[in-house]
Amino acid sequence: MSACDPGDKSDGEGRKGLDLSVVTEGWGPGRETFTENGRPDSAVLNSVTDNPKHGDERNFLALKDVSTGQWYSKGDVSLEPGRTYEASIFFRNDADPGTGRGASTGTRVRAQLPAEVKGRKRITGFVQSDNTAPSPLWRSLALVAPADQPVSLRILPDSSRVYTGALPKGAPLPAEELFSGAGTLIGCASQDGVVTGAEQCTGHVQFRFVADQPNFVISQAVSRAATNAQESGLRFTEGTRVEYKLRYRNTGTTQQNYVVLKESLPAGFHYVPDSTHYSMSATGGEWKKTADGVMGDGINLGSFAPGGGAYLKFTAILPRAEDLECGLTSTTSTVSARTQNGTKSAESVVLVEKKCG
Repeated sequence: MSACDPGDKSDGEGRKGLDLSVVTEGWGPGRETFTENGRPDSAVLNSVTDNPKHGDERNFLALKDVSTGQWYSKGDVSLEPGRTYEASIFFRNDADPGTGRGASTGTRVRAQLPAEVKGRKRITGFVQSDNTAPSPLWRSLALVAPADQPVSLRILPDSSRVYTGALPKGAPLPAEELFSGAGTLIGCASQDGVVTGAEQCTGHVQFRFVADQPNFVISQAVSRAATNAQESGLRFTEGTRVEYKLRYRNTGTTQQNYVVLKESLPAGFHYVPDSTHYSMSATGGEWKKTADGVMGDGINLGSFAPGGGAYLKFTAILPRAEDLECGLTSTTSTVSARTQNGTKSAESVVLVEKKCG
């Protein structure tokens, strides 16, 4: 482990295949260290290397995967979409409590968490005070997610708390202060910034965040109208009425809002007015009529939680015989789903047959 900050040298885009290995764990700045049996007689933060409970206090940041209970205090932390993580920032004034002096004042804890991880990014904890040097102290861990499958990090509301021996049940901390440039005041029994070397003043600050990964799938099926068959790539004769059934499903870990489905029909296909219906959990799985528009700007189906989805169906009439060449004509229909997290589309091939002589 090094006290050197290697920096975050990426191109800012996190492109697939880009070498982001320079983003590593670390701590700093370099400072004088002490042992448990040789603690200083003045205020010093997180500088004992053999704390009987914590070990090397320079490693004062750790992450826990809440679903598995596994802790990470060194190396990389590979983020799994949908999982909740708990960060813990340890703090102690190493001043020998036997001296009766050496309280740190203006003691603060600060955290930095990236909004998105695309490749490798760092989470960092800071501990500082007005009367200790060097200040601030920092410790980072490397968060890892595939560069082509980034995750967004969302802090859970009301999850920021401070625990000490004098506050075993913890006390809430304002997240807006914890993640600010100045950090938030901590203390022994109250958040007054005063931390002595007494054991009851040793503590940690914790908060939780979720690794979100928005994603969805879109598909469509075509069948003869008034039948239950749903097939793709069917052969139809000219002028046949067909039913398009479009499907959207949220396969990500975060809610998607303003989901719009739109259809683009090939030339010669005719949309049947007043034929569009939708079905989702809010309708109890029943089909409900909705306005035309699937061929224009699309139909806004609303918001969907992870695992949620909806269907949209409408009727179209295939080209007339006079608009076709003899034999089979291959056409392609395209459905698209537009969300705040991007747009996806899916195609269906429809073969239209015109029999000649």
